[in-house]
Amino acid sequence: MGENKPKKKNKALFRFFQIALVGTIMAFIVIIVLTFVGSDNDNALDLDNVRLIQFETPADDAPVAVFETTQGTFYAVLYPDEAPEMVEYFTGLVEDGYYNGTYVYGVEENVYFIGGSKTKDGSDNDDTNTDSLEPEKTANLWPFKGALCSYGVEKGILNTRTMSGSRILFVNTVEFTDDFIEELKAVDGNEDVIHAFIEHGGIPNFAQQYTVFGQVIGGMKAYETICNAKVTDSDSKNPKEDIQFTKVYLTEYGSVKAQISADSGADTQATAD
Repeated sequence: MGENKPKKKNKALFRFFQIALVGTIMAFIVIIVLTFVGSDNDNALDLDNVRLIQFETPADDAPVAVFETTQGTFYAVLYPDEAPEMVEYFTGLVEDGYYNGTYVYGVEENVYFIGGSKTKDGSDNDDTNTDSLEPEKTANLWPFKGALCSYGVEKGILNTRTMSGSRILFVNTVEFTDDFIEELKAVDGNEDVIHAFIEHGGIPNFAQQYTVFGQVIGGMKAYETICNAKVTDSDSKNPKEDIQFTKVYLTEYGSVKAQISADSGADTQATAD
C-alpha cells in the first residue's frame, strides 16, 4: 500500500477544523458561487444536474462497510461510481483488516469525529498506512450528516487541496440557526443541495474540500454517541474514553437491510420511551 513514514504528530489538526467551522456561511457561498458554477473553470461541477444519491435507498448489491465499535455498530454505503479510487483504496484496507482495532482520535462535539488511526492520539506509527490519493469531487456527493470523508494531508501552494488518506472524517452537523438558514437560502447555488443541508444537516463549508465516498445508512444511535463523546481538552480533542473500531468489514446492502431496519425501529422506540 505504500512506504510508511516516520512517526509524527498532527498538532495542528483540530486548530484547522475549529478555524474552518468559523464563517461557515461565507465559505459555503464562496464554494458554491465561485468554485463550481463558472463555466470557464476546468474544475467546475455541473450543478444543474445534481443527484442527491445519499438520500436514495441503495441497491441490494451496493457495497456497505460495517463498523463495529466500542459504542455500537453503524453501517455506511459506499459509492464506487462517484469516488472509484478512494473506494478501491478503502475497501482494500478493510479487506486487509487494517481498521480493526483502530481509534477515533478526535471529536468536535456533535459536529464530526475522525477515526481510523493506529494510535489513540492520531499520530503515525510503523503500522500507519500513509498512502496519499488525489481528491475526487462530484456534484452528487456532499458533506451531509452521516457522510464519510477521506482525511489526508494538504498539498500544493497555489492549488491547495486535501489529499485522500486512510483516516476518515465522519460528518455530523453544525448548528443551523435561523440567520444561517436565511443566508443559505439567499445563495445563488443549487437549491436542492442547499435545501438538503437545511433539512438533513451537515457541514456546508466542507463541501468539495474532501473526497466524500460513503454515507451512514444505519446505526445512527451508535454514530451519534461517538459524535457526542466527551474530550480530554479543547486543543487535542482526544476522546476521554477510548473509542475503537473493533472490526470493520464489507458486505452488501441486501444482506444487512433487515438488520438496519430492525435497529432503526429499536432506536425509534427507545427514543419514544
